[in-house]
Amino acid sequence: MAKSKSSSASHDDLQQQVEQLQAELTRVTLEKNFLQRAMQDLNFHDNAHDGILYTDEHNRIVYANPYFLEMMGIDDRDDLINQPLPDYMWNDPKEAKRLFADIGTDGFVREREMSLHNQEGQAVFAMCSGVASTDEDGKVIGKELMFCNITSKRMFQAELIEQTALLDALLESTPDPILVLNAALGVERSTPAAQGLFRLQGDEQSPAFFDLLAAIGMSKEDLSALRSTLEEEKSLHREFEFNGRHYELHAAPLKSVQKGWVCVLHDVTERKRTEESLQYRAFHDIPTLLPNRAYFLDKLNQAINAAAQDKSDAFAVLFIDLDKLKTVNDTFGHHVGDQFLVEFARRLESSIRPGDLAGRLGGDEFAVFLANVSNEADALRITKRMHQALRKPFKLTDKHEVHSKASIGIALYESGMHEAEEVLRSADQAMYRAKQEGGDTVRI
Repeated sequence: MAKSKSSSASHDDLQQQVEQLQAELTRVTLEKNFLQRAMQDLNFHDNAHDGILYTDEHNRIVYANPYFLEMMGIDDRDDLINQPLPDYMWNDPKEAKRLFADIGTDGFVREREMSLHNQEGQAVFAMCSGVASTDEDGKVIGKELMFCNITSKRMFQAELIEQTALLDALLESTPDPILVLNAALGVERSTPAAQGLFRLQGDEQSPAFFDLLAAIGMSKEDLSALRSTLEEEKSLHREFEFNGRHYELHAAPLKSVQKGWVCVLHDVTERKRTEESLQYRAFHDIPTLLPNRAYFLDKLNQAINAAAQDKSDAFAVLFIDLDKLKTVNDTFGHHVGDQFLVEFARRLESSIRPGDLAGRLGGDEFAVFLANVSNEADALRITKRMHQALRKPFKLTDKHEVHSKASIGIALYESGMHEAEEVLRSADQAMYRAKQEGGDTVRI
């Protein structure tokens, strides 16, 4: 009986030892699993694209992954291990103290933006998150920190702000009215010049572009054509006038996700006036303001082309030589002679019919285009009446009065004439005969 009790006790001891061994095996297996996971974590951290640090309870670095070293410009990891984070890293050391204190107090910190410097002193911006590592009793034995590098993002934002500021400065200083339109063609932004032109108020919410153009006088036809072009999302260039000013409107669609337009109005009034002045000078005699030889010949060519299509549309040309211009210049001076030319030109203009054209060919030679003259009798009647008007004295000054004499040659257009110079030459030959016969007369 005693032997049986002894065997039972040995069996119980053996059972207990087996259970202990099984518990130890479970513990070792768990530690192995934890160790494997830690190694996996380290492998992940080594390949991560964020900076990762582990520190001990005294905030000394026990691990730094390759990306953190690269981000901070550190070549040797051993320079950091068992050391506090370097002083040069922190733009504001108070931020570092607050970061570690908050992790220790709260157990974690999420996405706190930090302004840092790398080993070369270059700015580094990072979004920092951290969590406290604790033992079984809850005591903080270390911290895990992750730095997400947002330097490129911040640099881009800074560049964007700078570019925006530059654009604002350019828009504020440009003398041209500029409007930025949204997809609905409402005004989202305007320069001071545009605000003055369209009388925009600062509190207006996206006023309609076409309402503004209509208010400053753009015609319905131009508005309709402009609307059609914008609906097709094509760039355009259009000129219009209002209040005596000329504007060129340039519009181009925004090349961005947000649909819209940029419209620039350029005041071209002075350029238009200069162009008109140059064009006027190109075709007019400046002292007398009469059409010049080029203008007159162009008019003749148009009349010849019209007559070739409709033979009933006949005309005549007068070639006029002012006989006494040299005498006036020699007697009274060229300034009085110039005044004589101007007064003669005004007298000549006032003596012709509506539809006729007077021009100065150069020197003391003038010409007149007589419309709708098909026979010599009509040509002579009109010319003699004009000649009588030109013979009346010209009172140039209080002391100077000039009696004008003019020799006039007439050329009637005949079918078969193809050149303006040919018609003008015929009139010139007739004038020369009048001059040879004593002047101050008319010949055909």
